[in-house]
Amino acid sequence: LVVKQFSAQKKADEAILQTGEKLKEAITAIRDTRNRNQLKPKDEVTLFIQTDDTNTYQSIEKLLAKQVNAESISYTQEPVTGAITLVVGKDKFYIQSTTAVDTTIQKQQLQKEIEYLKGFLISVEKKLCNEKFVQNAKPEVIAMERKKREDAELKIKAVLESLTSLK
Repeated sequence: LVVKQFSAQKKADEAILQTGEKLKEAITAIRDTRNRNQLKPKDEVTLFIQTDDTNTYQSIEKLLAKQVNAESISYTQEPVTGAITLVVGKDKFYIQSTTAVDTTIQKQQLQKEIEYLKGFLISVEKKLCNEKFVQNAKPEVIAMERKKREDAELKIKAVLESLTSLK
């Protein structure tokens, strides 16, 4: 039996939740990319991160390195040549391995991603060009659609840069 009243539940720290979500997305994307490029999970890799938010990644660096079996994690502002490239959100990850990697698979995947993002961007543009939608929609819905457009444009740019670095 419980005789004492439980204390009121505290509100969750949004910053910690967002950092955790970013960590989960990065781990999932890196593991998927390793799998697609026939890199075994036990093979150690070197990870380079190109991001504007280095503080967030530095706070989760040890967890990320352990989960993706990275011997080291470095931060860069330039594309890393000869590395497997992947984009997560607005951030780019470069995976270097001692194992030889076939880049044709990676090029095909980047092409598919560009096609998908261009289609998504067209659908968002159609909504924003529709006068009835703009007149009748709430301001926050319009702002969200504009943010989607901006994010898609940034991601297309990042994927195109990744594709040109492979060629």
